[in-house]
Amino acid sequence: MSEFAAKKAPVRFSRKHSIEVKQRRYGYLFCIPFIIGVLIFVLYPMVMSLLYSFSDVKSGGSGVVLSNWGFQNYNEIWAVQTDFRELVVGALKDMAVNVPLVVVFAFFMASVLNTKFIGRGFARSVMFLPVIISSGIIVGLSVNDVASNLISSGDRFAATAEEAASVTTAFQTMLENMELNQSLIDFIVGAVSNISTIVNLSAVSIIIFLAGLQSISPSIYEASYIEGATKWEVFWKISLPMVSPLILLSVVYTIVDSFNGENNAVISTIHQNIIKTEYGIASAMAVSYSLIILLILGIIFALLSKVVFYQD
Repeated sequence: MSEFAAKKAPVRFSRKHSIEVKQRRYGYLFCIPFIIGVLIFVLYPMVMSLLYSFSDVKSGGSGVVLSNWGFQNYNEIWAVQTDFRELVVGALKDMAVNVPLVVVFAFFMASVLNTKFIGRGFARSVMFLPVIISSGIIVGLSVNDVASNLISSGDRFAATAEEAASVTTAFQTMLENMELNQSLIDFIVGAVSNISTIVNLSAVSIIIFLAGLQSISPSIYEASYIEGATKWEVFWKISLPMVSPLILLSVVYTIVDSFNGENNAVISTIHQNIIKTEYGIASAMAVSYSLIILLILGIIFALLSKVVFYQD
């Protein structure tokens, strides 16, 4: 009997091994489209953009002609053309204001939408509408819509802009009369002025936080309430630590979204240089901007990862 078992053991092992190999092959097979897409649409453009940034790019008969240009493109955008440097600083300031507001607003709305109330499904759909409305098709339809152009043109648009400016000025004056710190006043005024942008950027983060809050077992809340914990203590000691990994994810996503939004002035400047066939300058801007984004993400990730709680 023992000899029979000894003979059968290698067969079972080889069969298990063959199944694992087959599953691994299927995994590689399903990953092939993604790998090809990354190589063609991500890695190749990155390499070519890096090459263009160090070259003098000129249009030739059969395409583009590259000649070694060294760091002259980078010197042009940072030392000669001060506009790009100012736009990058402005993008950093907008990120510093928008990201905390977006994360706080998204977490607050997710906490509200996680509670039970009449019309909760409709409210969740409304909070995700900014993602649908800001899609390329909807934006194109709104731009080409005649009625929309008529409404947003001429004296009506000027009057609306003037009214918005007057309201912002009155709000700022009220805060100044309260003798608040000027930095705090600027932050509040900027947040109020960018409320539509904050709502648009918060849609995906709301869904992330809502999914995280729903994944917390109700028994944890029930046990804490039985032990006499208040809702405030439950929030700080259960809800917030349990979703802290998602806070890091939301911060990273919001930073990337803020830096690469369609209304970002740096992105628009890069596109304008491409249209003017200034490929070397545009590539240097893109590479520099990407490195700045990666540096910011690395710093933020290193700081927030220290306070993130991972449940074992």
